[in-house]
Amino acid sequence: MTQAVDDDTGAKEAQARRVTNRDVAAELALVADILQILDANRFRVIAFQNAAESVRTLSQDLHTLHAEGKLQSIQGVGKGIADAIAEFLTHGKVAEFEELKAQVPAGVVEMIHVPDVGPKTAKRLWQELGVTSVAELRAAAEAGRIRVLKGFGEKSEQKILRGIELAARRTRDRTNIGAARPLALGVVEALRERVAEGAIARLEIAGSLRRWKETIGDVDILVVSATPQPVMEAFGTLPQVVSVLGQGETKSSIVLGDGLRVDLRVVEPQHWGAALQYFTGSKEHNVALRELALKQGWSLNEYSLTATGEGEAPTGETRYFEEEQALYEFLGLAWIAPELRENRGEIAAAAARTLPDLITADCIRGELHGHSTWSDGTASIAEMAEAARARGYRYWAVCDHSTGLGMVGGLDAARLAAQAAEIAELNARWEAAGVDFRLLRGIEVEILSDGTLGLPDEVLAELDVVVASIHSGLRQERATITARCLRAVRNPHVDILGHATGRLIGTREPSDLDMEAVLAACAETGTVVEINAHPSRLDVNDVYARRAVELGCKLAINCDAHEVDGMAVLPYGVAVARRAWVTAADVVNTRSWDDVRGLLKDRRR
Repeated sequence: MTQAVDDDTGAKEAQARRVTNRDVAAELALVADILQILDANRFRVIAFQNAAESVRTLSQDLHTLHAEGKLQSIQGVGKGIADAIAEFLTHGKVAEFEELKAQVPAGVVEMIHVPDVGPKTAKRLWQELGVTSVAELRAAAEAGRIRVLKGFGEKSEQKILRGIELAARRTRDRTNIGAARPLALGVVEALRERVAEGAIARLEIAGSLRRWKETIGDVDILVVSATPQPVMEAFGTLPQVVSVLGQGETKSSIVLGDGLRVDLRVVEPQHWGAALQYFTGSKEHNVALRELALKQGWSLNEYSLTATGEGEAPTGETRYFEEEQALYEFLGLAWIAPELRENRGEIAAAAARTLPDLITADCIRGELHGHSTWSDGTASIAEMAEAARARGYRYWAVCDHSTGLGMVGGLDAARLAAQAAEIAELNARWEAAGVDFRLLRGIEVEILSDGTLGLPDEVLAELDVVVASIHSGLRQERATITARCLRAVRNPHVDILGHATGRLIGTREPSDLDMEAVLAACAETGTVVEINAHPSRLDVNDVYARRAVELGCKLAINCDAHEVDGMAVLPYGVAVARRAWVTAADVVNTRSWDDVRGLLKDRRR
């Protein structure tokens, strides 16, 4: 009886504070963190991480899905996790999770998110030094207590202190584009479903999301409607809405369950061109565009151009634009793709009609970096290949991790040879069936602490593609990690430098590489530079990708997929390339495999 009363009370409390999607995602991620510290089965950890990510980017309200019995319809959510989510939604906690939390102090879990302090390090500091919080971690480092542990020293303490400072400075008011974009698209879809057909004549997501920035402050949606009132009412009552910040005749602001703010504006058709340009930004681009307009005798705002009297048009004359292109053309410019609008020379190039013909996702013919269950992937080679074929790819490189990255059970020479037999059998089957697709033998070889590689050269020489990456020791000093990377880049068998800086956006700072030296070496040796398309990486970023091309490097856009749905993130990598002014000719995997092979470093293969 007491238990029933307690459960009922917990349920009422949970309902009162209304558990949100963000709460559930955070709980699942917390469980994944605890499991890592407890050295649990990696597939269980991955399952919770994937479920947390799916819930974090979910556009539907979990309470609604729970009521409809559809929690298992969420990608990556099986029966066990679905049952846990239901329990959390109902009671505000999960008994199994509470037992896990009791095994690890909350502060130890927080410690693993400090740069340079991963699960294993946090566990050692907790169990060997009794450090159970970030505050205690700082005190221990400042007191020189950490250096007494085997494998640690004074430099380790300084790195940890720097990591604590970085964590403290991290901004919490911006959302990764990988989370923000699905949420925004969900809002758009729900809004269209809730208004009468024809009520919305035009709709576009604007702001930094339209420019594909890697992090988003808030979402701007622009609409043309002859009946704005029902659109505004529908917007304020969407199932994703937690609170309405303001609602007027032509503008409303809401907050979603994960805390993301979304602003909706309704404009007249004649204002669309100027409004879409203005609300897309960036601020720097808009300032430069306004200055150009003023030089021509026009004042530009979010609605129109108005003559200042300094040009040929009489003062007060107004020009409206139903399309963005028309506005840019009126100012003597070619239309500028949103991804380029950062005031990095795009206005001068538009005036000179020298803007690049930017790459699109349709240009990609295959990928040169992906994983399977042979290392840390969740699908077999055959399953990954079918996912690649479904996307219209002509080739896909199996690049599982090599030895040297022990946490994922990397491949040694013997396992790589065994994998080769499986790849050969699949390729033979497709060839016999007349299927225009092939798997490539590859590896993501670990760049070890001294710049040597996780597999010997004679093994790498047998492969179609060698991607070299750094996963550990990312906080080495600049000179050390740069020398380490350069040694790998100069290896004659390394074709691609994978996710060069090692960053994880918002959670792990990039390594202190001398990227100018690294990119110059890649250009010199013919090493392809990867744009890793996963939204948590986007590495190299747009700035480095543009510099790479300027120095003469070729790029590869890879999803680094670890599951069959992992290739769906390709548009994020393409967006990085577009922001970097990249054309299809700059990217090797826009070509056939025969052409790609001729561009890789070791052309003897």
